[in-house]
Amino acid sequence: MRGNRLFYTKEIRWAMRMVLGTLFYFVMCAGADLFAQKPKGRFLTDSVELGRPFDYALSYKHAPAEEVFFPDTTYNFYPFEMVRRNYFTTSTNNNKSLDSVVYTLVTFDISKTQKFSLPVYLFGKKDCTAVFASLDSVFLKEMIKSDTDSLSLKTDTTLMPLQQQVNYPKILGYILGLLCFLGIIYALFGKWIEKQYRLFLFSRRHKDFVSSYRKIARGTLDSANIARALVMWKEHLEWLEDRPYTSYTSKEIINRLPSESLEESLRDVDTAIYGGILSTYMPLAMNVLLDTAVELYRKRREELILNS
Repeated sequence: MRGNRLFYTKEIRWAMRMVLGTLFYFVMCAGADLFAQKPKGRFLTDSVELGRPFDYALSYKHAPAEEVFFPDTTYNFYPFEMVRRNYFTTSTNNNKSLDSVVYTLVTFDISKTQKFSLPVYLFGKKDCTAVFASLDSVFLKEMIKSDTDSLSLKTDTTLMPLQQQVNYPKILGYILGLLCFLGIIYALFGKWIEKQYRLFLFSRRHKDFVSSYRKIARGTLDSANIARALVMWKEHLEWLEDRPYTSYTSKEIINRLPSESLEESLRDVDTAIYGGILSTYMPLAMNVLLDTAVELYRKRREELILNS
């Protein structure tokens, strides 16, 4: 009997120790929660406007050795959206550290009263614990106030003409697109285009000469008009061959361009200009000069095509 009593006494003592230990653990946890410092969060304004930024301040006092994290851009700030955040340097006083952040938020929610709370994350040995600040409220300003009962709808209204505006970005886009297209075309066909343009200018100048020369040749062939035609002809040959034909005499021209028909034509032209004697073969002589210029033009054009 005495052995049984000792056994029961040990069991009772062990059970009492377990109960007291459990109670002490819960009391310590409750006391820790009771005296734990909560973060402070509040709006810096009482009312906000739809779509306009406003500030929310969050601060937390803690032991200097304690690691604390504040919400960043990955946090869901519903019903608000975060525009930016401004951190303040940690200040330590009387063995207490103070961290604070001001969040700039914006809302598009049309609720008249909007409540909000942010947490602070305490870093432990295994994980982080989120401690939320108390809820704070902000009111949405009504920018348009109207009494629908006092409104009367108009059955007819006068249209207000609107001034047309130039869409400069669109025009700039078209211009840039056109420049890019022209740049590609020039990169692919630039040399060919330049060659064709030079040939066009070359042909255009020759056609202008032929037109002006024929106008004189078909008119009255007196000494003055024949002299004008000869000067025009020499200037055109000078441009074609890059030689000073305007200073050449008829003999020097024949030495450069030997031709019996050209020699006879230049003799008739000189006789008409310097002697005042007009030959009946003057129209034929004018055509011989023109044919000579056309032949030189064709040779020169073929050279430009081969060399470019």
